[in-house]
Parts: sequence; structure tokens; C-alpha cells
Amino acid sequence: MRTVTVLSWAMAVGAALGAAPAGVHAQVVAPQTGCKATPAELDANKKVAMEFFRPGADRVALADTTYKQHNPAFVKGGREAGLGDYEYFKSRFGGPPRQGGPGPGRGQAEGPQPPAGNPLEIVMAECDVVTIIHKNFRQDPTAAPGTWYEVFTFDTFRVRNGKLVEHWDGAVINPPAPASGRGN
Repeated sequence: MRTVTVLSWAMAVGAALGAAPAGVHAQVVAPQTGCKATPAELDANKKVAMEFFRPGADRVALADTTYKQHNPAFVKGGREAGLGDYEYFKSRFGGPPRQGGPGPGRGQAEGPQPPAGNPLEIVMAECDVVTIIHKNFRQDPTAAPGTWYEVFTFDTFRVRNGKLVEHWDGAVINPPAPASGRGN
């Protein structure tokens, strides 16, 4: 894992916000004005954000009750369930931590498996904002099965008093899958 203590987190977030559709105004949420986090505070904030990705982590215990979500698919799911951001977070990540293996209905896919990625490829912090860049591999849809390409995704958290209070990522709301079969 490469850790970058203070790097402009706006590079990662800016790429995602810059891709917003026309007419959508991205809210720029910078670290608190005048913030002067110490190296120890930056490290503590990074540890909280990285813990979210540790297998078996109690993610609900990491989140503050004021938790605010900016992932549009997650926000939509909460709205459809009639829940606020924190309550929906608890419904998605609550319960006893899972120890290894995929969740119900998600077995190992058949066929070639991608190389191992790195969930913590780059970790950077500025004041109360921590961005984690993940390295993954995806099947090249234009090539034979087992042909992978490298892809990077990110999660950005605001951490206050040792708790996750806000989250951004590059998620989008995907269109429904087309109907299968002939004559539809």
C-alpha cells in the first residue's frame, strides 16, 4: 500500500464530479477552512477509513449517526426504503460481521478469475477527508474470457471524532437490464 499523507484529494473527487451530466451542479465539499490536522490526526483518520474495507469489520460501529451518503444508488435505495442515510447504512451493513466468502446468492463465478486487486492501492488524507483508491481488474468485454484490464475506483470519507460522517464515490445509477429472450 502506498500512503500519501497530504495530496490534493480533489484530483480523485474532481474526476468524478467533473463527469456530472449537464445541468447538474456538483457541490464542492472541501476540508474545513483553516484545518490544520497533525500527522497523527491524519493517520488516525486514514485508519478509520481503511477499517471500513477490512474483511469482518463492524462497519456500523464506524459510522456516526449523522452519516451523510452521496452515492446516488445508495441514496435512491434509502429513499425507496423510506430510510435516512444512517438508517439505510445500518440496514445494508448491520448485523454480525461476515467472516470471509460472498454473501447469500453470490457464489464464485464460473470461468477465469481476475488477478487479485488491491483495495488500498492509494490512501490519502487532508484534514478530515480521506480518499482511498482501489485497484481492481475487470473482464475486457471486447476480448476472450480471462482477458482483464486494470481499473481504479475510489471512496472518499469525511472522518470526525473517529467516525465516518460522510461518503462519496464514483457510483452511478445503472439502467435496468434489458429483458431477455426473444419476442420481448
